[in-house]
Amino acid sequence: MKIIQIKSHIKKISKEFGLKYKTEWFGYMWISVRYEILTEYIGMCPDPIYQKYGKTPKQRIKNIDKFVNSKDFKDCLKRYGGQVAEKSELKKEEKLIRGIKSEKLRNELLRFYKKLNSQFGKTDFLALLTIPRNEKEKEWQMKFCLRHEWIHILLSKNRIYFQEIHKRYWPYDEGINEYLGAYLDGTLNKLEKFRDKEKYPLEKKNWVYAIKFKELFKDSKTPEERKKTIKGLIKKLKKDCKEK
Repeated sequence: MKIIQIKSHIKKISKEFGLKYKTEWFGYMWISVRYEILTEYIGMCPDPIYQKYGKTPKQRIKNIDKFVNSKDFKDCLKRYGGQVAEKSELKKEEKLIRGIKSEKLRNELLRFYKKLNSQFGKTDFLALLTIPRNEKEKEWQMKFCLRHEWIHILLSKNRIYFQEIHKRYWPYDEGINEYLGAYLDGTLNKLEKFRDKEKYPLEKKNWVYAIKFKELFKDSKTPEERKKTIKGLIKKLKKDCKEK
């Protein structure tokens, strides 16, 4: 799938859900699987395999050498995928990196972050994709992964970011993303099938929340109604968060 096609998908979502869109918001960068895993780890991705080494940024930095030398890390290196980097978070993460005991790993990551920072230009967000190892991976990366990360960027630029309310609401961010992907592909009727087929707990939860959004949007027929539905959920979650 070509970049222009992916952007047309993002435009379609913006139009049909009443969201703002600017083409300059969307950029991407290829990175190694190693840096994909390490930046997810440092950026507090809630994946259980990372949680084993720390549930706070300080704990993760303290245990990063242990993680890099573990079987878990070797298993993670078999993955491919992507994420969104936020420019405002880079300085915080660089500060954490300076606390890494291993001088070699510390300097390696600081060099990578310097390179990463130079790629943003005027945009606030950047999609990071692992370098494809074959044509099949490249096709998937462009068709699904880049679109997924750009949907995250579109939502973030429209102040739809559930983790901003509380970190525990991350499944809503992934759920609405998977819902929108299925909406574009015309596969909303297959969400339950995707959920049942998925074995990895973190990914399964994404489909569970996508189904929640399918139910939430069932009576929303216009862009205005869909946007109102999203804002209503944000308001509800903020209220729930305060009460807890």
